[in-house]
Amino acid sequence: MGFTDFVEIDEAEYLLIKNARQNLLEVLFLEEKLDLVTENFYEYETELLSIASRMMIFNNDDHVAMSRERNLIGRRIVNLLSAGRMYIDQSVQHVEKIYGIPSPNLETIKNEIKIQYDKSLGYRVMEALRNYVQHRGFPIHSMKFSHRRVDIDDDFQLLHRAIPLIGVAELAEDGNFKKSVLEELKNIQHNDWVDAKPLIREYTEGICNIHEKVREIVRPDLVKWERILDDTIEKFQNKFGKDVPLAGLIIAPTENDGRWAETETIHKGSIERRQALEKKNRVFVNLHKRYASNEIRKDDA
Repeated sequence: MGFTDFVEIDEAEYLLIKNARQNLLEVLFLEEKLDLVTENFYEYETELLSIASRMMIFNNDDHVAMSRERNLIGRRIVNLLSAGRMYIDQSVQHVEKIYGIPSPNLETIKNEIKIQYDKSLGYRVMEALRNYVQHRGFPIHSMKFSHRRVDIDDDFQLLHRAIPLIGVAELAEDGNFKKSVLEELKNIQHNDWVDAKPLIREYTEGICNIHEKVREIVRPDLVKWERILDDTIEKFQNKFGKDVPLAGLIIAPTENDGRWAETETIHKGSIERRQALEKKNRVFVNLHKRYASNEIRKDDA
């Protein structure tokens, strides 16, 4: 911004600031990738509600409509599975960059991924389904349009639902679907079909549980890294005043001839973006037990 003066710092302080800045960015990248998962999950869930609403109004449940809606929901699920796999793979990479290899924190995250896989059928099924989608077929094989009467408040309403179905027989015919997961699906199937909705919610919740473990690990260090950036900005302002613009503030090591070897921008934008994403994606306990509805009840008002 036209301001060219500087504060001289030694190499140790430069590396401390650079490391804090980079680690804060790594944590921001993690929050952004979780947000990619949750936004894809939101789009999938709202698409189901949108289909159910169209059925409620237009009653177009012929084979052409079912095929169209199946492809639409399939696309939403593929997007979610891709985002989920990206998060699982890259969360490990970001923790590696922050804490190094080997490190107890890295092992904690790897172990948490295993915990979620072992304890959640939905997580196991969606992981196997992602491999199936990547190499062979679609994530769902049919859509069921459900219409039924529900007695509420001494009256009745007509409930419309769109249900994405996994065809267990089709997965078995493929021959390459993970055998142990296929057996688990056979145990919960109904007439060769499994409702994908609870499995997808469990899977999404599992990824969010992994991220909560990441947050738990980095939380104490975030305070230190943010303090380092605050101290850096404060040192600059103490010398040149608080009215000097901070846009374009950098740290830079110099070569023997005075040239800058590299530059690192110093600002708090990454901290603010991370905090906003943390606030947005903060509560996912019992996600698999939640659902949205537009049913009408007398005591709603």
